[in-house]
Amino acid sequence: MEKLLKQALLAAAFALFAAVCVCPARAADASGTLTPVRVRLNWQMKGEFTPFIVAVKQGYFRAEGLDVKVLEGSSATQALQSVASGQDDIAYVPSVQLIEAVNHGMPLRAIATVVKVDSMAMISKSRIPLSSPKDLQGRTVEISAASTFSQIWSAFARHNKIDVSKVNIVRVAPGARFGLLLDNKVDILGDIFMTNEYPVLQTKLGQDLHTLKIGDWGFKLIGYTLVATNKQQQDKPDLLARFNAGAMQGFRFTMENPDKAAAIASRAYPSVLPQNITKGQVEQLVAFLKRGEPAKLFVGDDKGWAQTLAILKASGVISAEKPTQAYYTNRFVPPR
Repeated sequence: MEKLLKQALLAAAFALFAAVCVCPARAADASGTLTPVRVRLNWQMKGEFTPFIVAVKQGYFRAEGLDVKVLEGSSATQALQSVASGQDDIAYVPSVQLIEAVNHGMPLRAIATVVKVDSMAMISKSRIPLSSPKDLQGRTVEISAASTFSQIWSAFARHNKIDVSKVNIVRVAPGARFGLLLDNKVDILGDIFMTNEYPVLQTKLGQDLHTLKIGDWGFKLIGYTLVATNKQQQDKPDLLARFNAGAMQGFRFTMENPDKAAAIASRAYPSVLPQNITKGQVEQLVAFLKRGEPAKLFVGDDKGWAQTLAILKASGVISAEKPTQAYYTNRFVPPR
């Protein structure tokens, strides 16, 4: 009797759950309507944005009932302002700019910690050794004043015991950096990204390059994050969870099929994503997605965020820090 009663209660509970719990993707399929979502990137289209292109082209967002537009940007600050003002729904930006925005009162928070270790690096031609920060001494090094690395350079030099009096720093506009290295006017580019500039330079130079990853020398910062307003997180939790689910599918496909993902991106944007460079950028992205903790895709933790905050504060990039939960949440990361 007791067993039959339990079975009846379970059946009733399941029926009630089915009546009130409608899968968003199935609801979208049944009605034929999709919810529009605008994603603002921090820069123009490049290979490291491939997972979003894949998620659109492979129908992963559509399966979640979403019509996602992936839009180019001009800076992380612009992307965050666009989301904060309601013009766009989600921004894809590095953690440094998000942290600065939150500290200045912008009502934002990361809904996914995507790249656990930022891909900032230094690079030199094969004739210039670059195996440790000490190799900067006696060299001419380009560090753009507008770069994130410029903000942490002094702290990086102190931490790694670099004698800055022996380093000749050259400041130029970002667009002029490549020419300096190509023409041997600088020995080292000090503020490139492995997931962006490195494959471009490697293709241009046609040679192996020496690299020094900033994260390997005491400055392991969180990289890219997906960001939404606090109001959206309160009012549209289901939409954000569905967006993350679709995006995760795009990232998983890219990690498991990097060559196919690069080809999809190149076909979608043939004028700006040449296949050879895009393939290299995707390979570097996949390598960095596998670095850092937690290992689970899109999940952040207090340790990683606290470490990033501590580095930025010690470097003078920020003057104060809030509790880590003011900057990120795992609430909208699907369990699968």
